[in-house]
Amino acid sequence: MKSALEERKRELKEARESGLAPPAVDVHSEKIINPHNPEFITKRPWYLGESGPSLQHHISKRAKDHVVSIQEADALAAAHSKKQEDVKNGMWIEAMYRGKKPFLPAQIRKIHNDGTLDLTFERGKTQDAVPRSQIKLSRRGARQGLETLGQVRWDTKRDRWHGYQPSMHTQVYERYAELEEARKEKEVHSQNNNDADKDSDSSSSDDEFALGDDAQQDFQRRIARQGGVGGAQMKTTVRNLRIREDTAKYLRNLDPDSAYYDPKSRAMRENPTPHLKDAVYSGDNFARATGDALKLATTQVFAWDQQNENSKIIIQAEPSRAELERTSHTLASQAQAAAHRAQLMAKYGDSSTIDANKEENKLRSFQSQSESYREFDRHGQIVSGSQQIPSSKYAEDIYNNNHTSVWGSFFCPQTFQWGYADDHSTVRNSYATGENGKIANDAARLSSAPIPCEPSTSDNKRINDQQTSSSFPSSKRFKPNSQLYGTPDYQELDLDESKVQQAMLRIEKEAHASNSNNYNSLASTQVTLEDMEAYRRSKLAADDPMRSFLHQDKGGGQTS
Repeated sequence: MKSALEERKRELKEARESGLAPPAVDVHSEKIINPHNPEFITKRPWYLGESGPSLQHHISKRAKDHVVSIQEADALAAAHSKKQEDVKNGMWIEAMYRGKKPFLPAQIRKIHNDGTLDLTFERGKTQDAVPRSQIKLSRRGARQGLETLGQVRWDTKRDRWHGYQPSMHTQVYERYAELEEARKEKEVHSQNNNDADKDSDSSSSDDEFALGDDAQQDFQRRIARQGGVGGAQMKTTVRNLRIREDTAKYLRNLDPDSAYYDPKSRAMRENPTPHLKDAVYSGDNFARATGDALKLATTQVFAWDQQNENSKIIIQAEPSRAELERTSHTLASQAQAAAHRAQLMAKYGDSSTIDANKEENKLRSFQSQSESYREFDRHGQIVSGSQQIPSSKYAEDIYNNNHTSVWGSFFCPQTFQWGYADDHSTVRNSYATGENGKIANDAARLSSAPIPCEPSTSDNKRINDQQTSSSFPSSKRFKPNSQLYGTPDYQELDLDESKVQQAMLRIEKEAHASNSNNYNSLASTQVTLEDMEAYRRSKLAADDPMRSFLHQDKGGGQTS
Protein backbone atom coordinates (compact mmCIF):
# COMPACT_ATOMS: atom_id res chain seq x y z
CA MET A 1 0.00 0.00 0.00
CA LYS A 2 1.29 3.46 -0.86
CA SER A 3 2.31 5.73 1.96
CA ALA A 4 0.74 9.09 2.65
CA LEU A 5 3.89 10.86 1.41
CA GLU A 6 3.77 9.13 -1.95
CA GLU A 7 0.07 9.91 -2.23
CA ARG A 8 0.71 13.59 -1.57
CA LYS A 9 3.49 13.61 -4.22
CA ARG A 10 1.14 12.06 -6.77
CA GLU A 11 -1.62 14.59 -6.01
CA LEU A 12 0.89 17.49 -6.26
CA LYS A 13 2.12 16.20 -9.63
CA GLU A 14 -1.44 15.92 -11.01
CA ALA A 15 -2.25 19.42 -9.75
CA ARG A 16 0.85 20.85 -11.46
CA GLU A 17 -0.01 19.10 -14.72
CA SER A 18 -3.60 20.40 -14.64
CA GLY A 19 -2.49 23.94 -13.73
CA LEU A 20 -4.06 24.00 -10.26
CA ALA A 21 -0.65 24.25 -8.53
CA PRO A 22 2.41 26.30 -9.59
CA PRO A 23 5.20 24.34 -11.35
CA ALA A 24 8.47 23.46 -9.66
CA VAL A 25 11.43 25.87 -9.91
CA ASP A 26 15.03 24.85 -10.58
CA VAL A 27 17.09 25.60 -7.44
CA HIS A 28 20.23 26.40 -9.51
CA SER A 29 18.98 28.32 -12.53
CA GLU A 30 15.73 29.57 -10.89
CA LYS A 31 13.80 28.60 -14.03
CA ILE A 32 10.42 26.88 -14.20
CA ILE A 33 10.57 23.13 -14.80
CA ASN A 34 7.99 21.82 -17.25
CA PRO A 35 5.54 19.71 -15.18
CA HIS A 36 4.86 17.48 -18.22
CA ASN A 37 8.47 16.26 -18.39
CA PRO A 38 8.74 12.49 -17.80
CA GLU A 39 10.17 11.19 -14.56
CA PHE A 40 13.43 9.89 -16.05
CA ILE A 41 14.32 13.50 -16.96
CA THR A 42 13.28 15.33 -13.80
CA LYS A 43 14.39 12.68 -11.30
CA ARG A 44 17.93 13.20 -10.02
CA PRO A 45 20.22 10.11 -9.91
CA TRP A 46 20.69 8.63 -6.46
CA TYR A 47 24.48 8.89 -6.56
CA LEU A 48 24.34 12.71 -6.95
CA GLY A 49 22.39 13.19 -3.76
CA GLU A 50 19.30 15.26 -3.10
CA SER A 51 19.53 19.00 -3.78
CA GLY A 52 15.95 19.94 -4.60
CA PRO A 53 14.19 20.03 -8.00
CA SER A 54 16.77 20.72 -10.71
CA LEU A 55 17.86 19.68 -14.21
CA GLN A 56 21.51 20.52 -13.53
CA HIS A 57 22.53 16.87 -13.64
CA HIS A 58 21.93 16.87 -17.44
CA ILE A 59 24.61 19.54 -18.02
CA SER A 60 28.27 18.48 -18.22
CA LYS A 61 30.62 20.40 -15.92
CA ARG A 62 33.36 20.42 -18.58
CA ALA A 63 30.94 21.77 -21.22
CA LYS A 64 29.83 24.48 -18.83
CA ASP A 65 33.38 25.70 -18.42
CA HIS A 66 34.61 25.70 -22.05
CA VAL A 67 33.17 25.71 -25.62
CA VAL A 68 35.30 24.46 -28.56
CA SER A 69 35.36 26.81 -31.59
CA ILE A 70 36.35 26.14 -35.21
CA GLN A 71 39.75 27.77 -34.75
CA GLU A 72 40.59 25.52 -31.81
CA ALA A 73 39.47 22.47 -33.79
CA ASP A 74 41.76 23.41 -36.70
CA ALA A 75 44.65 23.96 -34.35
CA LEU A 76 44.02 20.56 -32.80
CA ALA A 77 44.00 18.98 -36.27
CA ALA A 78 47.31 20.66 -37.19
CA ALA A 79 48.94 19.43 -33.99
CA HIS A 80 47.55 15.98 -34.62
CA SER A 81 49.02 15.88 -38.15
CA LYS A 82 52.51 16.76 -36.89
CA LYS A 83 52.48 13.84 -34.51
CA GLN A 84 51.30 11.39 -37.19
CA GLU A 85 54.02 11.71 -39.80
CA ASP A 86 54.00 7.98 -40.38
CA VAL A 87 51.47 5.24 -39.73
CA LYS A 88 51.40 3.56 -36.34
CA ASN A 89 49.00 1.68 -34.17
CA GLY A 90 45.96 3.68 -33.09
CA MET A 91 46.42 6.23 -35.88
CA TRP A 92 43.38 7.51 -37.84
CA ILE A 93 43.70 7.32 -41.60
CA GLU A 94 41.42 7.07 -44.66
CA ALA A 95 41.13 3.74 -46.47
CA MET A 96 38.91 1.98 -49.04
CA TYR A 97 36.67 -0.67 -47.57
CA ARG A 98 37.25 -3.94 -49.46
CA GLY A 99 39.11 -2.04 -52.20
CA LYS A 100 36.11 0.12 -53.24
CA LYS A 101 35.76 3.87 -53.07
CA PRO A 102 35.07 6.16 -51.33
CA PHE A 103 37.78 6.54 -48.69
CA LEU A 104 36.36 6.08 -45.19
CA PRO A 105 37.88 7.03 -41.82
CA ALA A 106 39.58 4.04 -40.20
CA GLN A 107 41.85 3.33 -37.23
CA ILE A 108 44.94 1.14 -37.42
CA ARG A 109 44.81 -1.90 -35.17
CA LYS A 110 47.98 -3.71 -36.27
CA ILE A 111 50.87 -3.18 -38.71
CA HIS A 112 52.26 -6.29 -40.42
CA ASN A 113 55.84 -6.80 -41.63
CA ASP A 114 54.78 -6.78 -45.28
CA GLY A 115 53.33 -3.29 -44.88
CA THR A 116 49.64 -4.30 -44.77
CA LEU A 117 47.40 -2.96 -42.05
CA ASP A 118 44.51 -4.26 -39.98
CA LEU A 119 41.90 -1.51 -39.83
CA THR A 120 38.75 -0.79 -37.87
CA PHE A 121 36.23 1.33 -39.75
CA GLU A 122 33.35 3.30 -38.37
CA ARG A 123 30.21 1.47 -37.17
CA GLY A 124 32.22 -1.58 -36.15
CA LYS A 125 33.37 -2.74 -39.61
CA THR A 126 36.83 -4.34 -39.72
CA GLN A 127 39.21 -5.47 -42.46
CA ASP A 128 42.56 -7.21 -42.28
CA ALA A 129 45.65 -7.04 -44.51
CA VAL A 130 44.77 -3.79 -46.26
CA PRO A 131 47.59 -2.80 -48.69
CA ARG A 132 49.20 0.63 -48.54
CA SER A 133 47.85 1.51 -52.01
CA GLN A 134 44.30 1.59 -50.59
CA ILE A 135 45.02 4.00 -47.73
CA LYS A 136 46.00 7.63 -47.38
CA LEU A 137 46.88 9.87 -44.47
CA SER A 138 43.99 11.93 -43.16
CA ARG A 139 43.31 14.64 -40.66
CA ARG A 140 39.73 13.55 -40.09
CA GLY A 141 40.74 11.46 -37.13
CA ALA A 142 41.55 14.59 -35.16
CA ARG A 143 37.82 15.20 -34.74
CA GLN A 144 37.52 12.21 -32.41
CA GLY A 145 39.16 14.07 -29.50
CA LEU A 146 37.14 17.30 -29.59
CA GLU A 147 34.61 16.19 -26.97
CA THR A 148 37.39 15.83 -24.41
CA LEU A 149 38.16 19.54 -24.63
CA GLY A 150 34.63 20.72 -23.85
CA GLN A 151 31.27 21.32 -25.47
CA VAL A 152 31.54 21.25 -29.30
CA ARG A 153 29.68 24.03 -31.07
CA TRP A 154 27.13 23.34 -33.81
CA ASP A 155 29.25 24.74 -36.65
CA THR A 156 32.41 23.07 -35.32
CA LYS A 157 30.78 19.65 -35.29
CA ARG A 158 29.55 20.11 -38.91
CA ASP A 159 32.66 21.69 -40.44
CA ARG A 160 33.23 20.08 -43.88
CA TRP A 161 36.83 21.22 -44.10
CA HIS A 162 37.87 20.12 -40.64
CA GLY A 163 41.46 18.88 -40.74
CA TYR A 164 42.02 19.96 -44.37
CA GLN A 165 45.43 21.41 -45.18
CA PRO A 166 46.14 23.56 -48.31
CA SER A 167 49.12 21.39 -49.06
CA MET A 168 46.72 18.54 -49.87
CA HIS A 169 45.69 20.35 -53.06
CA THR A 170 49.09 19.62 -54.57
CA GLN A 171 48.12 15.95 -54.76
CA VAL A 172 45.02 16.82 -56.79
CA TYR A 173 47.05 19.05 -59.09
CA GLU A 174 49.62 16.32 -59.66
CA ARG A 175 46.93 13.75 -60.49
CA TYR A 176 45.30 15.97 -63.14
CA ALA A 177 48.71 16.84 -64.60
CA GLU A 178 49.45 13.14 -65.07
CA LEU A 179 46.11 12.63 -66.83
CA GLU A 180 46.75 15.54 -69.18
CA GLU A 181 50.22 14.26 -70.06
CA ALA A 182 48.84 10.79 -70.80
CA ARG A 183 46.16 12.32 -73.07
CA LYS A 184 48.75 14.24 -75.10
CA GLU A 185 50.90 11.13 -75.54
CA LYS A 186 47.89 9.19 -76.82
CA GLU A 187 46.98 11.94 -79.26
CA VAL A 188 50.53 12.06 -80.70
CA HIS A 189 50.54 8.30 -81.02
CA SER A 190 47.21 8.28 -82.91
CA GLN A 191 48.40 11.00 -85.35
CA ASN A 192 51.56 9.09 -86.19
CA ASN A 193 49.54 5.99 -87.05
CA ASN A 194 47.39 7.74 -89.69
CA ASP A 195 47.73 6.50 -93.26
CA ALA A 196 49.91 9.00 -95.18
CA ASP A 197 48.47 7.91 -98.56
CA LYS A 198 44.88 8.74 -97.63
CA ASP A 199 43.22 11.62 -99.44
CA SER A 200 43.69 14.81 -97.44
CA ASP A 201 40.27 16.23 -98.38
CA SER A 202 38.30 13.24 -97.22
CA SER A 203 40.37 12.85 -94.07
CA SER A 204 40.01 16.52 -93.14
CA SER A 205 36.25 16.54 -93.72
CA ASP A 206 34.88 13.58 -91.79
CA ASP A 207 37.52 11.19 -90.53
CA GLU A 208 38.63 13.42 -87.74
CA PHE A 209 35.16 13.09 -86.18
CA ALA A 210 34.65 9.37 -86.86
CA LEU A 211 35.13 6.69 -84.25
CA GLY A 212 36.89 3.43 -84.77
CA ASP A 213 35.18 0.10 -84.27
CA ASP A 214 36.82 -0.53 -80.93
CA ALA A 215 36.17 2.97 -79.68
CA GLN A 216 32.60 2.83 -80.90
CA GLN A 217 31.92 -0.38 -78.98
CA ASP A 218 33.48 0.96 -75.79
CA PHE A 219 31.91 4.40 -76.09
CA GLN A 220 28.86 3.69 -73.94
CA ARG A 221 31.02 2.07 -71.22
CA ARG A 222 33.34 5.02 -70.78
CA ILE A 223 32.81 6.86 -67.52
CA ALA A 224 33.55 10.58 -67.25
CA ARG A 225 35.40 12.13 -64.36
CA GLN A 226 32.18 13.79 -63.23
CA GLY A 227 30.36 10.46 -63.16
CA GLY A 228 28.45 10.77 -66.46
CA VAL A 229 28.45 8.42 -69.44
CA GLY A 230 30.74 9.17 -72.37
CA GLY A 231 32.89 11.87 -70.80
CA ALA A 232 34.25 14.65 -73.00
CA GLN A 233 33.30 12.69 -76.12
CA MET A 234 29.67 13.70 -75.58
CA LYS A 235 30.54 17.32 -76.46
CA THR A 236 31.88 16.52 -79.89
CA THR A 237 29.71 16.17 -82.98
CA VAL A 238 30.16 12.61 -84.14
CA ARG A 239 28.56 11.05 -87.17
CA ASN A 240 27.85 7.88 -85.22
CA LEU A 241 25.71 9.82 -82.78
CA ARG A 242 22.13 10.95 -83.42
CA ILE A 243 21.92 13.88 -85.84
CA ARG A 244 19.28 16.34 -84.64
CA GLU A 245 17.25 16.98 -87.76
CA ASP A 246 13.90 17.63 -86.04
CA THR A 247 12.98 21.25 -85.51
CA ALA A 248 12.48 22.23 -81.90
CA LYS A 249 8.95 22.94 -80.72
CA TYR A 250 9.67 26.53 -79.76
CA LEU A 251 11.15 27.27 -83.20
CA ARG A 252 8.12 26.28 -85.26
CA ASN A 253 6.39 29.59 -84.65
CA LEU A 254 8.41 32.54 -83.41
CA ASP A 255 5.36 34.67 -82.68
CA PRO A 256 5.36 35.53 -78.93
CA ASP A 257 1.56 35.27 -78.87
CA SER A 258 1.52 31.73 -80.27
CA ALA A 259 1.43 28.53 -78.23
CA TYR A 260 3.16 28.69 -74.87
CA TYR A 261 6.27 26.56 -74.35
CA ASP A 262 6.98 25.41 -70.81
CA PRO A 263 10.78 25.10 -70.53
CA LYS A 264 10.67 23.11 -67.29
CA SER A 265 8.50 20.27 -68.59
CA ARG A 266 9.53 20.87 -72.25
CA ALA A 267 5.88 20.77 -73.22
CA MET A 268 3.89 22.82 -75.72
CA ARG A 269 0.27 21.78 -75.29
CA GLU A 270 -1.36 24.02 -77.89
CA ASN A 271 -0.82 23.92 -81.64
CA PRO A 272 1.93 26.40 -82.62
CA THR A 273 0.83 26.45 -86.28
CA PRO A 274 -3.00 26.37 -86.35
CA HIS A 275 -3.11 28.06 -89.78
CA LEU A 276 -1.47 25.06 -91.48
CA LYS A 277 -3.81 22.34 -92.69
CA ASP A 278 -1.26 19.51 -92.82
CA ALA A 279 0.92 20.30 -89.81
CA VAL A 280 3.74 17.96 -88.83
CA TYR A 281 3.40 18.93 -85.17
CA SER A 282 0.10 20.04 -83.63
CA GLY A 283 0.89 20.25 -79.92
CA ASP A 284 1.18 17.79 -77.07
CA ASN A 285 -2.53 17.72 -76.26
CA PHE A 286 -2.98 14.70 -78.54
CA ALA A 287 -1.56 12.58 -75.74
CA ARG A 288 -4.67 13.27 -73.68
CA ALA A 289 -6.79 11.28 -76.14
CA THR A 290 -4.35 8.42 -76.75
CA GLY A 291 -2.83 5.58 -74.78
CA ASP A 292 -3.74 5.08 -71.13
CA ALA A 293 -5.25 8.57 -70.83
CA LEU A 294 -8.53 7.23 -72.22
CA LYS A 295 -8.49 4.35 -69.73
CA LEU A 296 -7.91 6.81 -66.91
CA ALA A 297 -10.88 8.93 -68.05
CA THR A 298 -13.06 5.82 -68.33
CA THR A 299 -12.05 4.73 -64.84
CA GLN A 300 -12.86 8.18 -63.47
CA VAL A 301 -16.33 8.14 -65.04
CA PHE A 302 -16.89 4.63 -63.66
CA ALA A 303 -15.91 5.84 -60.17
CA TRP A 304 -18.40 8.72 -60.42
CA ASP A 305 -21.16 6.33 -61.49
CA GLN A 306 -20.39 4.01 -58.60
CA GLN A 307 -20.52 6.94 -56.16
CA ASN A 308 -24.04 7.70 -57.40
CA GLU A 309 -24.91 4.10 -56.53
CA ASN A 310 -23.61 4.52 -52.94
CA SER A 311 -20.34 2.72 -53.65
CA LYS A 312 -17.28 4.44 -52.17
CA ILE A 313 -14.64 4.26 -54.92
CA ILE A 314 -12.16 7.15 -55.07
CA ILE A 315 -9.67 6.85 -57.91
CA GLN A 316 -7.21 9.27 -56.30
CA ALA A 317 -7.13 7.32 -53.03
CA GLU A 318 -7.31 3.75 -54.42
CA PRO A 319 -6.35 3.74 -58.12
CA SER A 320 -5.62 0.01 -58.25
CA ARG A 321 -8.98 -0.89 -56.73
CA ALA A 322 -10.83 1.45 -59.09
CA GLU A 323 -9.07 -0.06 -62.12
CA LEU A 324 -9.84 -3.60 -60.93
CA GLU A 325 -13.50 -2.77 -60.29
CA ARG A 326 -13.84 -1.16 -63.73
CA THR A 327 -12.24 -4.14 -65.45
CA SER A 328 -14.46 -6.66 -63.68
CA HIS A 329 -17.56 -4.57 -64.38
CA THR A 330 -16.65 -4.31 -68.08
CA LEU A 331 -16.09 -8.08 -68.37
CA ALA A 332 -19.41 -8.81 -66.65
CA SER A 333 -21.25 -6.38 -68.96
CA GLN A 334 -19.65 -7.91 -72.04
CA ALA A 335 -20.53 -11.43 -70.89
CA GLN A 336 -24.13 -10.40 -70.26
CA ALA A 337 -24.40 -8.71 -73.67
CA ALA A 338 -22.89 -11.77 -75.38
CA ALA A 339 -25.37 -14.08 -73.65
CA HIS A 340 -28.27 -11.86 -74.65
CA ARG A 341 -27.05 -11.72 -78.25
CA ALA A 342 -26.67 -15.50 -78.39
CA GLN A 343 -30.21 -15.90 -77.07
CA LEU A 344 -31.61 -13.54 -79.72
CA MET A 345 -29.66 -15.24 -82.52
CA ALA A 346 -30.83 -18.66 -81.38
CA LYS A 347 -34.44 -17.46 -81.46
CA TYR A 348 -34.56 -15.18 -84.52
CA GLY A 349 -31.37 -16.00 -86.44
CA ASP A 350 -28.71 -13.58 -87.64
CA SER A 351 -27.93 -11.62 -90.75
CA SER A 352 -25.54 -14.28 -92.08
CA THR A 353 -28.36 -16.85 -92.21
CA ILE A 354 -30.70 -14.34 -93.85
CA ASP A 355 -28.11 -13.31 -96.45
CA ALA A 356 -27.33 -16.95 -97.25
CA ASN A 357 -30.97 -17.66 -98.13
CA LYS A 358 -31.68 -14.25 -99.63
CA GLU A 359 -30.98 -15.17 -103.25
CA GLU A 360 -32.85 -18.45 -102.96
CA ASN A 361 -35.89 -16.76 -101.43
CA LYS A 362 -35.79 -14.06 -104.09
CA LEU A 363 -35.77 -16.67 -106.86
CA ARG A 364 -38.67 -18.50 -105.24
CA SER A 365 -40.68 -15.29 -105.00
CA PHE A 366 -40.24 -14.66 -108.73
CA GLN A 367 -41.25 -18.22 -109.64
CA SER A 368 -44.20 -18.45 -107.24
CA GLN A 369 -47.77 -17.94 -108.46
CA SER A 370 -50.99 -17.40 -106.56
CA GLU A 371 -54.66 -17.23 -107.52
CA SER A 372 -55.87 -15.60 -104.31
CA TYR A 373 -58.07 -12.54 -104.95
CA ARG A 374 -59.35 -9.96 -102.47
CA GLU A 375 -61.53 -6.87 -102.76
CA PHE A 376 -61.34 -3.98 -100.29
CA ASP A 377 -63.79 -1.14 -99.63
CA ARG A 378 -62.93 2.50 -99.06
CA HIS A 379 -62.44 1.87 -95.35
CA GLY A 380 -59.73 -0.77 -95.91
CA GLN A 381 -61.87 -3.75 -94.96
CA ILE A 382 -62.07 -6.92 -97.07
CA VAL A 383 -65.32 -7.18 -99.04
CA SER A 384 -64.67 -10.46 -100.82
CA GLY A 385 -61.90 -12.99 -100.74
CA SER A 386 -60.12 -14.82 -97.97
CA GLN A 387 -59.11 -12.98 -94.86
CA GLN A 388 -55.42 -12.19 -94.48
CA ILE A 389 -53.92 -14.27 -91.73
CA PRO A 390 -51.18 -12.40 -89.82
CA SER A 391 -48.14 -14.32 -88.71
CA SER A 392 -47.95 -14.81 -84.98
CA LYS A 393 -45.61 -16.46 -82.53
CA TYR A 394 -48.55 -17.88 -80.57
CA ALA A 395 -50.22 -21.23 -81.24
CA GLU A 396 -53.10 -20.97 -83.72
CA ASP A 397 -56.11 -23.08 -84.70
CA ILE A 398 -56.04 -25.16 -81.52
CA TYR A 399 -59.60 -26.18 -80.56
CA ASN A 400 -60.23 -27.44 -77.06
CA ASN A 401 -63.23 -29.14 -75.46
CA ASN A 402 -64.97 -30.03 -78.77
CA HIS A 403 -65.09 -26.36 -79.92
CA THR A 404 -64.96 -25.50 -83.64
CA SER A 405 -63.56 -22.00 -82.99
CA VAL A 406 -60.78 -20.58 -80.81
CA TRP A 407 -61.15 -18.50 -77.68
CA GLY A 408 -61.59 -14.82 -78.56
CA SER A 409 -63.40 -15.41 -81.81
CA PHE A 410 -66.61 -13.92 -80.34
CA PHE A 411 -67.19 -10.60 -78.53
CA CYS A 412 -70.40 -9.80 -76.66
CA PRO A 413 -71.21 -6.05 -76.91
CA GLN A 414 -73.67 -6.26 -74.02
CA THR A 415 -71.30 -7.71 -71.43
CA PHE A 416 -68.07 -6.65 -73.14
CA GLN A 417 -66.60 -10.12 -72.81
CA TRP A 418 -64.77 -12.46 -75.16
CA GLY A 419 -65.91 -15.98 -75.93
CA TYR A 420 -66.28 -18.77 -78.48
CA ALA A 421 -68.01 -18.08 -81.81
CA ASP A 422 -69.57 -21.54 -82.15
CA ASP A 423 -71.77 -21.36 -79.03
CA HIS A 424 -71.32 -17.72 -77.86
CA SER A 425 -70.00 -18.92 -74.50
CA THR A 426 -67.97 -16.38 -72.53
CA VAL A 427 -66.55 -18.94 -70.07
CA ARG A 428 -62.97 -19.93 -70.78
CA ASN A 429 -62.29 -23.66 -71.29
CA SER A 430 -66.03 -24.45 -71.30
CA TYR A 431 -67.37 -27.47 -73.18
CA ALA A 432 -68.90 -26.78 -76.62
CA THR A 433 -72.75 -26.91 -76.83
CA GLY A 434 -73.25 -26.13 -80.53
CA GLU A 435 -76.15 -24.15 -81.97
CA ASN A 436 -78.47 -24.92 -79.08
CA GLY A 437 -75.94 -23.53 -76.64
CA LYS A 438 -75.59 -20.41 -78.80
CA ILE A 439 -79.37 -19.78 -78.67
CA ALA A 440 -79.46 -20.42 -74.92
CA ASN A 441 -76.48 -18.09 -74.20
CA ASP A 442 -77.95 -15.29 -76.32
CA ALA A 443 -81.35 -15.64 -74.66
CA ALA A 444 -79.80 -15.56 -71.18
CA ARG A 445 -77.91 -12.35 -71.90
CA LEU A 446 -80.98 -10.84 -73.59
CA SER A 447 -83.20 -11.57 -70.59
CA SER A 448 -80.78 -9.82 -68.25
CA ALA A 449 -80.60 -6.69 -70.44
CA PRO A 450 -82.81 -3.69 -69.36
CA ILE A 451 -84.17 -2.98 -72.85
CA PRO A 452 -84.39 -5.74 -75.43
CA CYS A 453 -83.27 -4.68 -78.86
CA GLU A 454 -85.07 -5.44 -82.14
CA PRO A 455 -83.38 -7.78 -84.58
CA SER A 456 -81.99 -6.05 -87.63
CA THR A 457 -83.16 -6.81 -91.15
CA SER A 458 -79.81 -8.26 -92.06
CA ASP A 459 -80.22 -11.01 -89.45
CA ASN A 460 -83.99 -11.63 -89.82
CA LYS A 461 -83.54 -14.67 -91.95
CA ARG A 462 -81.10 -16.34 -89.56
CA ILE A 463 -83.23 -15.58 -86.49
CA ASN A 464 -86.46 -16.73 -88.20
CA ASP A 465 -84.81 -20.04 -88.98
CA GLN A 466 -83.81 -20.34 -85.35
CA GLN A 467 -87.35 -19.60 -84.14
CA THR A 468 -88.71 -22.65 -85.95
CA SER A 469 -86.50 -24.97 -83.93
CA SER A 470 -86.66 -23.16 -80.58
CA SER A 471 -89.28 -22.82 -77.88
CA PHE A 472 -88.15 -19.32 -76.76
CA PRO A 473 -90.43 -16.36 -77.56
CA SER A 474 -89.43 -14.16 -80.48
CA SER A 475 -89.34 -11.00 -78.33
CA LYS A 476 -86.29 -12.35 -76.52
CA ARG A 477 -84.28 -13.24 -79.60
CA PHE A 478 -80.73 -11.79 -79.69
CA LYS A 479 -79.98 -9.11 -82.25
CA PRO A 480 -76.29 -8.49 -83.23
CA ASN A 481 -75.60 -4.81 -82.73
CA SER A 482 -72.33 -4.54 -84.71
CA GLN A 483 -73.61 -1.50 -86.59
CA LEU A 484 -72.94 0.65 -83.54
CA TYR A 485 -69.16 0.12 -83.80
CA GLY A 486 -68.69 0.58 -87.55
CA THR A 487 -69.45 -1.78 -90.41
CA PRO A 488 -68.70 -1.82 -94.15
CA ASP A 489 -72.30 -0.70 -94.80
CA TYR A 490 -71.87 2.50 -92.77
CA GLN A 491 -73.16 4.74 -95.55
CA GLU A 492 -76.41 2.73 -95.81
CA LEU A 493 -77.47 3.22 -92.16
CA ASP A 494 -80.95 4.69 -91.65
CA LEU A 495 -80.47 7.54 -89.14
CA ASP A 496 -83.00 9.97 -87.70
CA GLU A 497 -81.40 13.41 -87.99
CA SER A 498 -83.59 14.90 -85.25
CA LYS A 499 -82.48 12.23 -82.80
CA VAL A 500 -78.88 12.84 -83.82
CA GLN A 501 -79.23 16.56 -83.05
CA GLN A 502 -80.83 15.76 -79.68
CA ALA A 503 -78.00 13.40 -78.86
CA MET A 504 -75.39 16.04 -79.76
CA LEU A 505 -77.13 18.58 -77.50
CA ARG A 506 -77.20 16.03 -74.71
CA ILE A 507 -73.48 15.31 -75.13
CA GLU A 508 -72.67 19.02 -75.07
CA LYS A 509 -74.82 19.52 -71.99
CA GLU A 510 -73.18 16.61 -70.15
CA ALA A 511 -69.73 18.00 -70.98
CA HIS A 512 -70.50 21.28 -69.15
CA ALA A 513 -72.45 19.84 -66.24
CA SER A 514 -71.90 17.11 -63.71
CA ASN A 515 -73.72 13.80 -63.79
CA SER A 516 -77.30 14.39 -62.65
CA ASN A 517 -78.20 10.71 -62.31
CA ASN A 518 -78.39 9.33 -58.80
CA TYR A 519 -76.49 6.28 -57.66
CA ASN A 520 -79.52 4.00 -57.99
CA SER A 521 -80.84 5.64 -61.15
CA LEU A 522 -83.04 3.60 -63.48
CA ALA A 523 -82.10 5.61 -66.56
CA SER A 524 -81.34 3.59 -69.65
CA THR A 525 -77.74 3.18 -70.76
CA GLN A 526 -78.55 1.58 -74.11
CA VAL A 527 -76.49 3.08 -76.96
CA THR A 528 -78.33 3.73 -80.21
CA LEU A 529 -77.15 4.41 -83.73
CA GLU A 530 -77.99 8.11 -83.34
CA ASP A 531 -75.91 8.30 -80.15
CA MET A 532 -72.88 6.79 -81.92
CA GLU A 533 -73.31 9.19 -84.84
CA ALA A 534 -73.50 12.17 -82.49
CA TYR A 535 -70.38 10.91 -80.71
CA ARG A 536 -68.49 10.63 -84.01
CA ARG A 537 -69.49 14.12 -85.08
CA SER A 538 -68.47 15.65 -81.76
CA LYS A 539 -65.01 14.07 -82.02
CA LEU A 540 -64.20 15.51 -85.45
CA ALA A 541 -61.42 18.08 -85.58
CA ALA A 542 -62.51 21.67 -86.12
CA ASP A 543 -59.81 22.29 -88.75
CA ASP A 544 -60.63 19.12 -90.73
CA PRO A 545 -61.28 20.20 -94.38
CA MET A 546 -63.49 17.12 -94.91
CA ARG A 547 -65.72 17.85 -91.94
CA SER A 548 -68.54 19.36 -93.96
CA PHE A 549 -68.31 16.61 -96.55
CA LEU A 550 -68.71 13.88 -93.98
CA HIS A 551 -71.82 15.58 -92.51
CA GLN A 552 -73.82 15.65 -95.73
CA ASP A 553 -77.14 13.87 -95.49
CA LYS A 554 -78.85 11.86 -98.14
CA GLY A 555 -80.67 14.91 -99.55
CA GLY A 556 -77.38 16.71 -100.18
CA GLY A 557 -77.70 19.14 -97.24
CA GLN A 558 -75.07 19.80 -94.63
CA THR A 559 -75.34 19.61 -90.92
CA SER A 560 -73.38 21.53 -88.43
